[in-house]
Amino acid sequence: MSGTDQDAAKKVWRTMNAEVESSQDVVGSGWLASDTAARACGTRGVQWVINRYGPATTGAERTRVLDDLERRWTALGWQPVRAAITGDAPGQRLRYPATRSLDDGFFVEFGTTEHGSTLQLQTPCTPGDITALNTEKYAERHTNTPPDVPGATPASTPSAGAGS
Repeated sequence: MSGTDQDAAKKVWRTMNAEVESSQDVVGSGWLASDTAARACGTRGVQWVINRYGPATTGAERTRVLDDLERRWTALGWQPVRAAITGDAPGQRLRYPATRSLDDGFFVEFGTTEHGSTLQLQTPCTPGDITALNTEKYAERHTNTPPDVPGATPASTPSAGAGS
């Protein structure tokens, strides 16, 4: 595949990353990225998991944040479902779809407790060359959430396997 064949995968990543970063802004500052390298999916497809770790919320903040995120995601055509997080760190979760992922692999989930918040989005499977995208370190070089920052010189190249 040529470099131009990567345009669809890069566009999907940029769109989904922008939505994650906008969703982070609803919650507040202090987020850290722990995104995956491109992973193989489908036939000659790629996808990323965008993982973010962020601030804790109090009960009152939690209600506002969930209401705001639910409105935002619903406006995008997503139908998020709320659920309780139980156990040692009770809180709330907002997820679309409610369970599993869509046929193209997409899902988005936000969870928040008094200890912290997580935001995870798996991009839809899109045609692309996993080796080229990971050699380029595309996702790592195009996020605004630390520790990965635009233009940063990566220390090492992630492997291109499905478990990367």
